[in-house]
Amino acid sequence: MRLERIEFASVAVSDRTEWTFAEVSDTGGTTAVTEITCGNETPAVIAAMVEFLEVLKGREISEESRLSEVLGLTVDRIRADRPLAVAISALRTAIVDIQSQHGNMSITEALGGASQESVELYANINRSLGPSRRSPADFAEAAERAVADGFATVKCAPFDDVIPPVTADEVHRLARPGLERVAAARAAIGPDVRLLVDCHSRFDALSAPWVAEELTKSDIGWFEEPVQPTRDADALSEIAEQVSMPVAGGETGYGADFFGELVKRNAVEVIMPDIKYCGGVAEALSAGRAAQAAGGRTSLHSPSGPISQLASAHVTAAMPGAMALEHAVGEAPWRAELIVPPERIENGLLWFPGGPGLGATLNAEMVTRRSPN
Repeated sequence: MRLERIEFASVAVSDRTEWTFAEVSDTGGTTAVTEITCGNETPAVIAAMVEFLEVLKGREISEESRLSEVLGLTVDRIRADRPLAVAISALRTAIVDIQSQHGNMSITEALGGASQESVELYANINRSLGPSRRSPADFAEAAERAVADGFATVKCAPFDDVIPPVTADEVHRLARPGLERVAAARAAIGPDVRLLVDCHSRFDALSAPWVAEELTKSDIGWFEEPVQPTRDADALSEIAEQVSMPVAGGETGYGADFFGELVKRNAVEVIMPDIKYCGGVAEALSAGRAAQAAGGRTSLHSPSGPISQLASAHVTAAMPGAMALEHAVGEAPWRAELIVPPERIENGLLWFPGGPGLGATLNAEMVTRRSPN
């Protein structure tokens, strides 16, 4: 196959969030849609993809895994440049999607998996709360609502009061509101629902074990990214040795070997590759296999739009033993209608639309209606 063009589209989701998508087409007109949302760095992703297309036009592409080599990019350079990682990941995913459409198979099948009707999701309640609803009662209400909607696992990110760097004494004071939010969520959902906590890398090797010990009072299922795995893997290993619950993380990592090394170093038990950053759908699957070979588990990171969610679901379906996939509940009431066929999430499950490739496209009318311009 040969790539021919790329078009971009964005939708306004909230005061602080836009989802941006790239529609990548080959010379025969087959098109794949990928999400390239990267916050304030999204324009840099678009610029990189436009530049890459000029290099790739007219060249036969048979293996998406060799794309960085064709573009003259080293893994180290990609890891040091997040927009570059997003651009490469989007193109690699698009190539897998287009090739699967050519083969009249789903992305799940193209990745070597058996077709499935659905995959399990867990509910990330943080984006539904936003910056204004941060009381323990707000967390309790959002968690309770997610369980009522059929989710068996709920995740929150409660520690916004902790803004590094802070002293040891300050951590104990600043983390207390977050601990209260978690405790309120646990009280609301009862003992049988799994509750996960994302720390957003707000702690360090000294403070994280204390926070984890306090979280045991709320029976936490995992302790996500107390420090940043891409920068502080050694510190994360120290923390993992001292805490009683599984440590999870790696959402901004690139390349399967990065995730395999995290598990081998006992830095995490659960890897969280994000297809927007890790190298795309095929690399996410390779990351899961590398983690499994090292004794770890995989839960894909995906607090994103429905395109990225569906692509991540295909990876989850293709990966034996994969854990539930992340879903940002309650962020946008119109979310399901952004794609055709509409996103179907029922009883904590994402249902596949069927058909070749991703199985869905952007709803042009909704994109126009929700355009930030």
